[in-house]
Amino acid sequence: MICIICGSPDAFKEEVIRYCDNEGEEPFLVDNVPAFVCVFCGDKAVPEGVLAVIKSFRAGEGRPIATIEVPVFNYEDLDTSPEHDLIC
Repeated sequence: MICIICGSPDAFKEEVIRYCDNEGEEPFLVDNVPAFVCVFCGDKAVPEGVLAVIKSFRAGEGRPIATIEVPVFNYEDLDTSPEHDLIC
């Protein structure tokens, strides 16, 4: 499998990840998701069958194991002067 982000061939290894589903009104996390992760750039690929199971959670199947609070930041409060360029 070739990484669509960095172009590296055969760069994926199987890992278990935390997946964030943000397609609906309320995002949610799913722990212990089997995925393929690029060893060079970190891009994650989740198999279609696994995504189907995750979509079932959005449809109301299953129960969450926990609820967490998420910090919220105001972008305008950041120091965005040139000497503090943000790089992602």
